[in-house]
Amino acid sequence: METYIAKQGDRLDSIIYKHYKSLDKDIVEAVLKENRHLLKKCLLDAFDKVYLPKIEVKIEQKGRALW
Repeated sequence: METYIAKQGDRLDSIIYKHYKSLDKDIVEAVLKENRHLLKKCLLDAFDKVYLPKIEVKIEQKGRALW
């Protein structure tokens, strides 16, 4: 698990997207589970700790070339 130290005004969704390159429901739920202390904050304060669990992110391929 990695720890991100927030800057004043950071948003949790932005941190999740920057780290995982996705806002998939399962990813967001896993991060929220590890960060219950931040659930009531819209904007984070400087030095808030955001715990980022190891999550395997699968990238879907849209369309396939036949050759």
